[in-house]
Amino acid sequence: MGFAVAGLREPRVLDDAGLYNRGVNVPNPRTTVKVFATTGMDDLGKGVENEMRCRLADHPDYAVEAGELSVSKFSNENIEVQISNVRDHLVLVLHTQVPPVSDGLIQLFALLDAINNAHPRQVFLVFPYMPYSRSDRKNRPRISVMGQRLPEILNRVLGVHRVMLLAPHDPHIKQYFIPTADEVPVLPMLVDFIRREYLSRWAREDCAIVFADSAAAKRFEEVPSVLGLDPAYIYKSRIDHSESPTVKAITGRVDGRHCFIVDDEILTGNTVMRDAAILKEQGAASVHVLGVHGVLADQRLSVEELMAKLSESDVDEFVVTDSIPLGDKVRLMNGKLTVIPIAPLLGETCKRLILGESLSVLHRMGV
Repeated sequence: MGFAVAGLREPRVLDDAGLYNRGVNVPNPRTTVKVFATTGMDDLGKGVENEMRCRLADHPDYAVEAGELSVSKFSNENIEVQISNVRDHLVLVLHTQVPPVSDGLIQLFALLDAINNAHPRQVFLVFPYMPYSRSDRKNRPRISVMGQRLPEILNRVLGVHRVMLLAPHDPHIKQYFIPTADEVPVLPMLVDFIRREYLSRWAREDCAIVFADSAAAKRFEEVPSVLGLDPAYIYKSRIDHSESPTVKAITGRVDGRHCFIVDDEILTGNTVMRDAAILKEQGAASVHVLGVHGVLADQRLSVEELMAKLSESDVDEFVVTDSIPLGDKVRLMNGKLTVIPIAPLLGETCKRLILGESLSVLHRMGV
């Protein structure tokens, strides 16, 4: 036996014929995916949004939309973030290292807080480049370790439990997140670039993969065999933490060869510029440096000065992804800086996460 509550009416919904029927509101069968990007990531955020929309086109249960946010700064320099509706939505948040880095991190915290307050179904956080990721070890007395504290804040305070890291500097940083963060690999893209852009021009016997140090040799050890190239090694020693390493020896044939240095990050570029000069002294035909993350910053130099320094170096070409927005750096490098877009890779990764598909296939390098 039914009953009625005074003052309340049962909701009315449209049936398939467009007529009102009495009953409970029918929920929208589509799942909305909202994509948010913090300040300075407009191009990458839009690119990932478009890639996801294309990849989910065959899945009509999902609709991809841009997440709108506004950032207000008050007279006391505190900020406030307001977002569009995300109730019961899947939310994807993109954040990378954009100057001023620490201000951007506070904006990320405020954005995640605003999202949590709006009751989303689930939140995915993607770091194309995670700020403070290199500050992950207490290797000197009485120093901060923000690379470890940041995951704790995101997990315990802001409740983020699905995190993706694009080629982190040290893979162990994934384990600071609970559950462990997913790694988005970029090495297959660099290998494909070498195969497509260089090995189509030069014979394999005229090329070599050069490992700039022991860490690179361990991290990228499979690259020479995958590409069918000979490896070469630059052996270095470092007296203490403050001094630049000294080259002790080079093993492997580099004379007359096109040398490819692969690394995860290019910061100031000073190390690879020295390595390129030494390789040229040993007779290298050309030196190409491929790095996942192009930080390309030196606090002692302006952007224009650093770009001029890099473009005048013995490095014939720098190749990086746009995991960190490059702005005018491409133009200032006078043709020496090539950028590989990562939006397709991130779009595919996010699509797989949303659909519950494996990410292992992304780690495979073609033969």
